[in-house]
Amino acid sequence: MPGIWIDTGVRWWWLTAAMLPVEFGLLLLLLRPLLVLATLPLNAVTLGLPTLLFNGFILYLTAATSRVVNIDNLGYAFLGLVVMTTVNGTVIGWLGIDDVYPFFQTILRRVGRRYGPRARPGQVRGLLILQVDGLSWRSCVRALRRGRMPTMGGLRALGTHRLQRWHCGVPSNTPAVQSGLFYGTRARLPGYRWYDRHQRRMMVASRAEDLCAAEAGCAHDAGLLAGGSCINSLLSGGAAKRLLTLSALREPDDQRRPGERADFSLFWLSPYAYASAVAATFWDFLTALFWNAQSRFHPRKRTIRRSFRQAAMRAIGNAFLRETSFFWLAQDVVRGVPVIYSNFVGYDEVAHHAGPDAGEALSTLTGFDRKLQKLRRLVRDAAPIDYDVVVLADHGQSPSLPLRAHSGETLEALVARLAGRVRSVLPPRDSEAAYLGALLAELRDEGPDRRSWLAFQSRLTLERLRDEESDHEAGAGAESSLIVCVSGGLAHIYREGAQRPLRLAEISSLYPGLVEGLASHAGIGFVLARGDDGEALMIGRDGVRNLDSGELRGESDPLAPYWDEELWTGELSALLSHPHAGDLVVNGALLPDRRVVVFEEQLGSHGGLGGPQTDPFILLPVSWGTAHADLRSPEALYAHLKARLEAGSA
Repeated sequence: MPGIWIDTGVRWWWLTAAMLPVEFGLLLLLLRPLLVLATLPLNAVTLGLPTLLFNGFILYLTAATSRVVNIDNLGYAFLGLVVMTTVNGTVIGWLGIDDVYPFFQTILRRVGRRYGPRARPGQVRGLLILQVDGLSWRSCVRALRRGRMPTMGGLRALGTHRLQRWHCGVPSNTPAVQSGLFYGTRARLPGYRWYDRHQRRMMVASRAEDLCAAEAGCAHDAGLLAGGSCINSLLSGGAAKRLLTLSALREPDDQRRPGERADFSLFWLSPYAYASAVAATFWDFLTALFWNAQSRFHPRKRTIRRSFRQAAMRAIGNAFLRETSFFWLAQDVVRGVPVIYSNFVGYDEVAHHAGPDAGEALSTLTGFDRKLQKLRRLVRDAAPIDYDVVVLADHGQSPSLPLRAHSGETLEALVARLAGRVRSVLPPRDSEAAYLGALLAELRDEGPDRRSWLAFQSRLTLERLRDEESDHEAGAGAESSLIVCVSGGLAHIYREGAQRPLRLAEISSLYPGLVEGLASHAGIGFVLARGDDGEALMIGRDGVRNLDSGELRGESDPLAPYWDEELWTGELSALLSHPHAGDLVVNGALLPDRRVVVFEEQLGSHGGLGGPQTDPFILLPVSWGTAHADLRSPEALYAHLKARLEAGSA
């Protein structure tokens, strides 16, 4: 029977078979670096496929020298390698072994020290910031109680770190919070999606050119990450090295730093790092299919089911990006980079589909926690400077109910019913596709030395995939049309063609009944609008609050369900004063069961106000003596982190 088989008729066959891994390892040690170096450009545009093919070739060559183990062809050798990689990665992950190839690890780290940023002269302490995208303080506590994050729990138990909640403000989404955290201002990002009145086009935080323009408007001073490293992020924070950073992808090639390309290429040279990433991605893909199948047999389990393609995207976002980020983090730690930031996106993307406290979402935190444990050991044993480790989330997530499920129509349909004229704007790709797009953009290369037939075909495939995920928007509509830009539970509504924000009286005159219809709708919490004198008005079902003066009109206060009057008065007033804010800003309702109504198809959501979406967690060193005022906003946290970072320089 063809395939992979062992001839047990040979004397001492078991000893010969046992020696096969040794022979395979020796050939791998001798041949693999040369083969990978020779095909590094092709590895870059094909997600390392030649690496696996050459490993299969080495396994086939090893078997050819053995009288006991027989592999009929290269296809079976490749299949055997896939099985070996999966089993090896699984066992290693369970055992917590991170240096399976110490020879390669040593070489790669020595090579890596030649590239990228390094510690400043006189630098004695550095800052390592690890972000868990979308994890609220409440859900973090729940995960700790369930034993999902033992390393974080250990830091608390040892008394070195304190777990606290902080306020990310509104809009409660990654680009706005990163802007405040990196530059001390959120003035350029009113939501995940917005409309530029002067350019007359939709802007979205998953589009590199839009993020690049927004970041350029924020970066008046050096960012928090100046001279440091930024990995897997939307904004760069002024970092000297940016990998998988969306705002940096549209820079001209001559502005890309050589160290960035070198670091990116080093990942494909590590046999364990790449094999581990492949095995973890495959396992996560199977896990996504399992949770999807489980939801079909449990009708009461609320989840948004995924297609095979969506499950693959989840696996890349949760597993592959986690593994690559950890590899580059380790490279930066052994260099002594003064400030390092990385974002782990898996929890946020899974929680959108399953809910923030679902077992499927909380299970993603275990993989992050294992990486945190390894980084702590690396900081202790191999870093040339001491690091303060900070773990935080940029925002939380609130259990949510889509407006379509709540009321039978989308927000666009509701606005069309009330106003009669809505421009059709298809929702752009979500953040999951944005991070995948960043990975694909990094992998594309235009060099003439990399245009082999296979590389060219791979590039075309990647570009077609990007096109499928591109941001869509219809052509220009009528001057009287309304544009609805949705960001989770927050939405900006604009009048097409208006060069300035409209006042409430103008909107009421142009679209009678629109504001009243929105404010009185059971799925809408409140509507923000500008008064005759430009004052910020918060309009609810039975009352109106002037956010600037505090004056109340009507039977009830629309701000009452959100508790902290002083905090949210300032946040909502600032949001409405944003130059790109909508003529109307709509926030989903906070339901009696503490879920929020959102304008996208999500079971866990963020972007607006209501529930734990504005209360992310942060784990800080106890020795810092962090005050409550330091956690009041992204701008306050920026100042606190900046001060601690500067204190690390002699």
